[in-house]
Amino acid sequence: MAAGPALCRGADVMGLAELNLPGHRRLPVIRAAEAAECGLACMAMIGRYHGHDIDLNGMRQRHAVSLTGATLRDLMQLADTLSLAARPLRVGIRALRRIALPAVIHWDLNHFVVLKSVRGDSYVIHDPARGRRSLNIQEFSNHYTGVALELAPAGDFRKLAARMPVRLNALWSGIRGLAPSVAQVLVVSLLLQIATFALPFHIQLVVDEAIGRADANLLPVLALGFGALTLLHAGLDALRAWILRLLGSMMSFQVVGNIVRHLLRLPVAWFEKRHVGDVMSRIESTEAIQDALTRGMISALVDGLMAVVAAFILFLYSPLLAMVVIVALLLVLGLGFAYFPATRAATEEAIVARAAEQSNLIETLRAMPTIKLMGGEVEREARWRNRFASVINSSVRVGRLGITRDFLQNAVLGIQTVLVIYLGARMVLNADGFSVGMLMAFLSFRQTFSDRALSLAEEIMQFRLLRLHLERLGDIVTAEPDLCPAAASPVHRDLAGGIELREVGFRYGDNLPPVLENVSLTIAPGDFVAISGASGGGKTTLAKLLLGLHRPVAGQVLLDGRPADPAAWRAWRAQIGVVAQDDQLLSGTIADNIAFFDPDMDMERVIAAAEGARIHEDILRMPMQYLSLVGDMGSALSGGQRQRVLLARALYRRPKLLLLDEGTANLDERTEQEIVELIASLPVTRIVIAHRPALVRAAHRQLVVGGGQVRECSGDAGAGGLADRAAAQPSQL
Repeated sequence: MAAGPALCRGADVMGLAELNLPGHRRLPVIRAAEAAECGLACMAMIGRYHGHDIDLNGMRQRHAVSLTGATLRDLMQLADTLSLAARPLRVGIRALRRIALPAVIHWDLNHFVVLKSVRGDSYVIHDPARGRRSLNIQEFSNHYTGVALELAPAGDFRKLAARMPVRLNALWSGIRGLAPSVAQVLVVSLLLQIATFALPFHIQLVVDEAIGRADANLLPVLALGFGALTLLHAGLDALRAWILRLLGSMMSFQVVGNIVRHLLRLPVAWFEKRHVGDVMSRIESTEAIQDALTRGMISALVDGLMAVVAAFILFLYSPLLAMVVIVALLLVLGLGFAYFPATRAATEEAIVARAAEQSNLIETLRAMPTIKLMGGEVEREARWRNRFASVINSSVRVGRLGITRDFLQNAVLGIQTVLVIYLGARMVLNADGFSVGMLMAFLSFRQTFSDRALSLAEEIMQFRLLRLHLERLGDIVTAEPDLCPAAASPVHRDLAGGIELREVGFRYGDNLPPVLENVSLTIAPGDFVAISGASGGGKTTLAKLLLGLHRPVAGQVLLDGRPADPAAWRAWRAQIGVVAQDDQLLSGTIADNIAFFDPDMDMERVIAAAEGARIHEDILRMPMQYLSLVGDMGSALSGGQRQRVLLARALYRRPKLLLLDEGTANLDERTEQEIVELIASLPVTRIVIAHRPALVRAAHRQLVVGGGQVRECSGDAGAGGLADRAAAQPSQL
């Protein structure tokens, strides 16, 4: 933990605890979506506890947190914005029971959690990474670092509304034919249930009329009539299933498409803070939503109606038996709802555990060459097994809850069945107008009523679980895209290639010092500019500002003399070529990657770009030449070949501005010199970030980035001197 404010000690722990008045406030569990936002999640939990209407999405929009996380001082500043009085404490484990709870505590030297309560030697925490946990004193002491942050409403406390919930209609808007399809399924479902209700009368008529009166002629009539009804029932069931399948496919295509469309328009910084497996897990939440909005919603409507009709029929047969059925069913429903909070928490834990396991596995598969070279197979396997064990354990917890609940519910339903048969048989024996056929029909209607009522309750609980899935999707859906809908299509405006920064500043988090501060820079069309500086000094950050991948926190960016708005950035990116340090090739052929999967690929331009990047001869020596596959992320090519294909991709666009960030770092000197000569001859704006002198010496202007500033090297200093000074500056680790 970074250095923070002075901590109170020992006897000073009393104070805000005296203000912690009893009440019925509830401390929620809020899980962090980003690796470094545990402190933000803790403050959101405590803010909700004290009455603020906030969630993590709203907190994230109001308070930017860097990839390095937050310090105790940052949490105190955040508490001030929430009108909470904060007091940092250095307090022993035993003394924690005397401070105001809930409180934020420091955990494992690199994490924050919320301490909810202390009872005896049991410590209950809400962990943004793992959810609610109950630990004994030994387990707690293995993680607790001795630092706590006590929080209570300040004198000027005012409730804050900063919740950003996800609405269902935001996911499925624009689906054509939704209402007619739902209406069709609803009508078919009602007809299906009417046919279902007719079947118990078949049993009653056969027992009481055909068998009871020895009427053999009535049996074939009943068999034919109810046989046709059974075929109709099967046909309606198949039709309903087919319409639901079409409706589900239509909704899935639209909902997932909307989310992925939004996802692709989010800023680069959003992806830098999240694991791939977690993002995939959040997208998979759409399956539960789709199921609830198609099958679940219609089933709930039909089941509710049919349960009411079945209950009415049961009372017509026998009020006494109907009351037995309803009372038992209420007990079953009560058990289901009683188990719901634990089931929800266990389900969320299982989802998060699966996302962590998938992220670890994806990371391992991507880094296999490095793992092999470092001999880290055993260590990576152990890490994966630990995460997979968490998946299994969480799944077991969900299963155990379900088994316990089902056992209790089945026991109640079994006792109900025995009691109904006993009472019904007594009524038949007493000859009070209740026949054997009526008893059998009642049992059939009882089963229908129980099935429909339990199905309705299950759908209601699934709808309540939708909040969990919507909260997970909220991290994607509520994030602000870097391109607004109005700028989603390219603006066809020819660019000259000039860019200007006016007093621009940038930092990666509100709690971090600026990387660039008060930077003013003008690059005219056709300029050839080299940028150098110490590693970690801000060169790549400057490049991302010039490309619109980062937004400045201060100042203004102008493109060809016009303020840079989303539409201007869209047009800018459509007419520039970039080779970045972390550029990737995508699965496909070499030609596809050079043309970046242009549907109107021009092979002459592809070849010309490859020749300019000095990769054409290498491609011709490959078995499939330009149709050769590059492999996963370019794994079939060498480092130098990948870099030249990336350069060819930039040249294919015939850019008005070319930016290279260490774009020749993997090339030999001869090839690098040929590339430098090519770049120097291009009649476009060129910006190169490099440590090696070849590109720097060829530039018309040289800039040095360091200490948050961008300085232009004077003409008499020489390009060679610039490169030497950049190389001599110590790296920032």
